[in-house]
Parts: sequence; C-alpha cells; structure tokens
Amino acid sequence: MEVGGLMSTATVRTGRGSDAHRRGRGHRASVAGATAVLMVVGWQLAAPRMGTAFELPTPVSTLGAFIEMARSGELWQAARQSGLVLLVGTIPAIALGIVMGVIIGGVRPLDLAFSPYIYAFYSTPFVALIPLFLLVFGVGFEGKVAIVFTLVWLPVLLQTVAGVRDVDPRLLEVGRSFRANGWRILFEIRLPAAMSLIVAGVRLAVGRALVGVVVAEFDTAFSGLGAEIFRYSQRFRLSHALVPAFVLAATGIVLTALLHRAERRLERWRRVE
Repeated sequence: MEVGGLMSTATVRTGRGSDAHRRGRGHRASVAGATAVLMVVGWQLAAPRMGTAFELPTPVSTLGAFIEMARSGELWQAARQSGLVLLVGTIPAIALGIVMGVIIGGVRPLDLAFSPYIYAFYSTPFVALIPLFLLVFGVGFEGKVAIVFTLVWLPVLLQTVAGVRDVDPRLLEVGRSFRANGWRILFEIRLPAAMSLIVAGVRLAVGRALVGVVVAEFDTAFSGLGAEIFRYSQRFRLSHALVPAFVLAATGIVLTALLHRAERRLERWRRVE
C-alpha cells in the first residue's frame, strides 16, 4: 500500500509538473505571438510615415512580393540553390569539427599545440579572408561551400574542445576506477558528457552558416537567396529583397529551436547527482 501510495503521489506530481510546463510554454508562445503582432502593426503604420527618398517596404508589400516570387518559382529555385550550399558546407563541417574537437580536447599535447592557433583563426575577421577563399576555390559552387564550411567548422570545433575538457572529474574517476583506458574514457565518458556543449556549438554554427551562405552568394556566383537580396537591393525593390531574408531568418529560427530542444535533452549528461 505504501509503495502504491508513493507511486500515485509521484504520478500526480509528475502530471502537475508537466501541466505547469505546458502552461508555461503556452504562455511564452502567447507573449511571443502578441509581440510579433505588435511589431508587424507598428512596422505597417510607421514605414509610410518615414520621410525617405525611396518607398520603404511594409508587411503588406513584402507579403505581395513573397506571393509574386513564389508563383514565378524564382524564390523556390533560389532556396534550393542556397539549401544545397548550406547542406554540403554544414554537414561535413559539423562531423569534422566534432571528430577533431574530441581528439584535440582529449589529448593534452594536441590541445596545447593547436588550441592557440584555432582561437587566433576564429578571432580573425572572416571577411578579410574571403578573397583568399575565392582565389583558392573559385567563385562557383566550391567557393561558396568552402566559406560556409569554414564558418561552421570553427565554432563546432571550439565548443567540442571545451566540452571534452570540461567534464566532471567524478565521471573520470569512475572510469579510472573501472580501469578504462584512455580511448574508452575519451569516447565513452568525455564525448557523451560533452554532447550538450557540442549541440550548443552546432546551434551557433547554424547561424554562422546562414550568414555564410549570404556572404558567399554576395561575393561569388550570383545564385541563391543571397543573390536575390543583392539583385533586388540594387534595384531598390526593397520588399522583394526582404523576402529571401525572411526565408533565411525563418530557417534559422526553426533549426535553432530544434537544436535548443536537443541541447536541453542532452544537458542531463553533464549532471552528476
């Protein structure tokens, strides 16, 4: 009876906790939605009243531009081109960044040898390196992929190194007490414990990847969403220029939300009760 009573109490508490969590999530969504509505209304009212030489875009004109570009197929073709660059540049960069980060972070001599140069490269303004990338890889698809790859690889590498180094010593002590060798400790303790930081690095890298796509398409072959922004901005058709920017922003929001959820789930690896 006692056990049954405890289980019933735990079930009730869990149910209440999940209900409270759902209510909190619903409240946040309501606040975010109301804020978005207020921003759109304020934008629609303020844009026509600003005394500028050019007509500023409004939510209504931007929606009209979206419908026009979607119907012509221009938007979807550009999105496919940018999406291909994003995938080909991002997925290998994440994989390589994690592998290199695990090895460098888990092997002390490698960490001492390479970390200062990795941080120096990360701190270098990347815009200054774009001409070098264009000379080496060309201005076509390969050049765009190389730019996105580098922008993604660096934060994933750095976060993985930090995560592998920043493991709770008690976890390492448990592994040593079971006489686990260095490689088992690295891949069975350090790597799982670092997963939340690795996912955080991937989340940061996704934002940099989207920026990299636009930068690459500005400075290399004129194709994709970045090229659409550039082309319409040059013609001062600002409503049309905003459409691909909003598509990229929406992509970033969705990917970041998914990775943030994964990051919270993996956070339990870093906790030791």
